[in-house]
Amino acid sequence: MPKIHARNASLGVDNSSAACTPISGMTNNITLDYSADTPEVTAFGDNTQQNLHDGIKSWELSFDAFFETGATGVDATLFNIVGASTRFNFGPTGSTSGSISYTASAVLSKYNMKFGVNDSGQVSGTFVPRSGSLTRTTWA
Repeated sequence: MPKIHARNASLGVDNSSAACTPISGMTNNITLDYSADTPEVTAFGDNTQQNLHDGIKSWELSFDAFFETGATGVDATLFNIVGASTRFNFGPTGSTSGSISYTASAVLSKYNMKFGVNDSGQVSGTFVPRSGSLTRTTWA
């Protein structure tokens, strides 16, 4: 199984005009959490085992990036889509043909800016599900 280097990861987000805008050039951390609830369906008479049922799946994608002020930069792209329906494409190994891609309809629920005296300006954000599910495919 080949190992990958995180520096090749890509993240593209639909901006307020629905055009996919790459932000991975300024991104320095991306985390995709994918989980499922496992509701317990154990009856009072089941005293030797706990029974779990298939649950609802959910995901959350969070990222950290450097603050950038260009017209198509990170801040201009993200500030205008906070709370709005959007779509993202996340490629852990990049966006070349045949690479794995995770895509979903999402809402940017959090957008944070941080500026320290001896540090670079940074932003972070969190995408949560809007509709549909997280799709795993490959770049065409």
